[in-house]
Amino acid sequence: MFGNEARRVVAWMNGCEGDPKLPIGSIETRTLTVVPSPSKAMERLSVAIRELKCSPPPLTSGILRLQVPIEEQIEAIEWLHAQHDNLPRCFFSGRRSRANGNGSNLLMDIGNENGDTSFTNNLVGVAGVGSAVFFQQLRPFSYHDWRSIKRFLSSECPLIRAYGAIRFDATANISPEWKAFASFYFMVPQVEFDELEGSSMLAITIAWDNALSWTWDEAIHSLETTMQQIASVVIKLKKEASGESILSKTHVPNKTHWDLAVKKALQEINTSSSELVKVVLARSSRILTATNIDPIAWLASLQVEGEDAYQFCLQPPNGPAFVGNTPERLFHRKWLSISSDALAATRARGESRALDLQIEHDLLSSPKDHLEFTVVRENIQNKLESVCDRVVVEPKKTVRKLPRIQHLYAQLTGNLRREDDEFEILSSLHPTPAVCGLPKEAARLFISETEMFDRGMYAGPVGWFGGGESEFAVGIRSALVVMDSGALIYAGAGIVEGSNPSSEWDELELKTSQCTKLLQLEVPRQSKVENLEIIY
Repeated sequence: MFGNEARRVVAWMNGCEGDPKLPIGSIETRTLTVVPSPSKAMERLSVAIRELKCSPPPLTSGILRLQVPIEEQIEAIEWLHAQHDNLPRCFFSGRRSRANGNGSNLLMDIGNENGDTSFTNNLVGVAGVGSAVFFQQLRPFSYHDWRSIKRFLSSECPLIRAYGAIRFDATANISPEWKAFASFYFMVPQVEFDELEGSSMLAITIAWDNALSWTWDEAIHSLETTMQQIASVVIKLKKEASGESILSKTHVPNKTHWDLAVKKALQEINTSSSELVKVVLARSSRILTATNIDPIAWLASLQVEGEDAYQFCLQPPNGPAFVGNTPERLFHRKWLSISSDALAATRARGESRALDLQIEHDLLSSPKDHLEFTVVRENIQNKLESVCDRVVVEPKKTVRKLPRIQHLYAQLTGNLRREDDEFEILSSLHPTPAVCGLPKEAARLFISETEMFDRGMYAGPVGWFGGGESEFAVGIRSALVVMDSGALIYAGAGIVEGSNPSSEWDELELKTSQCTKLLQLEVPRQSKVENLEIIY
């Protein structure tokens, strides 16, 4: 089973325990002078911390970010890899093609303490360690929790963000491997590295609130403890197969039980008295490896596999790492503007251009795939229209091509009536029919009665909240990496009228291939594990 993650544990402040109606005393970002390297940035921030200790703020609560621009562009994931097992940690990069140089659409005017605003850059990726403030509860994510997070954020400080994830089904029992995440987990990093187009930035964040029994002095001491663990030397990562040998792979459910589950779903869908139109069934595949999997190195390899996809890593204290490479956006909000994706139906890429175009044509003309896709698109459109003045669907149906697979795709955009509708959008869009089914509650109930494992954060919202901007992906194409226990790789397939159990199983294999092909395969001499599938 999954072993305990032995890690350094430091007390941090849980922002969910405060009163979201009481404003924070101050929310501030200070930009220091530009330096040539991460080591110089560390020196500059260390001096700044000493200066802050000499002149603490007179407020009983607040959040302060100090950021140092770095002339050199360094990949955030490489900086995070250099920090080894410093927990908690997080990583998030937007769904843009790095080859095309298109970073996040957050444009920043970074002015330093001398008023210089020569650094105007797009944000590419963010890595963070330590927690200035975290947000976590066992109960489902609520409006109170959303307000508690927003209490520490401001549109005047766009890079103070809370990164995290929410469970797929908050009503389901939490299994041991997901216990460290609770029902949701968000963190504002204590030490953060921002990869920008053409440059970088190192930042520290201090948050305190006397009402939460977390004073300025305790926050500074906690930051100093984290800073002592930070490495300044960043080594280039080789983005290739990570080298861990897979000894075995066990599926839950196995192929026999999968076929039974799909047939049960089809029977329910085809029953005249049933309201179920679509249900997404998932599979958990445990891979055992000869050596520990490095989740950050694995994620770096997935970046090569997943151009035009979100990459993420979230690892709470004393917990495993939830990593993923997902193509699916749940929503992106900037001020009142909001966009979402409809993504459904799956085919492999063709080995030649002619074959790839033939597969694309088959996908576009398939009645079964059209039904699966239309259910997703129309549901998201209805949800957006409930809180938006106008919703535009463009394109209405096209094919989105990824390195290994292709999907039917549509983009939906609208304008929220008010920013507080962000919580309503999050809670209504998740889970979409692409990862749950339709109607939502009937599909969720079918999943809870049928699946024999805990999805945890798989297929749940993963991303960040900011002051004037927030972005969430759907946590698919993901895995849970556990010390001394290999990893759990998750995948799902949408079941609608006309689905075939074997074809859907092949779709699961296709979706997990981007993860397993980055590891080396090794046949064990002997194994007595039940339902074990040896890889040849």
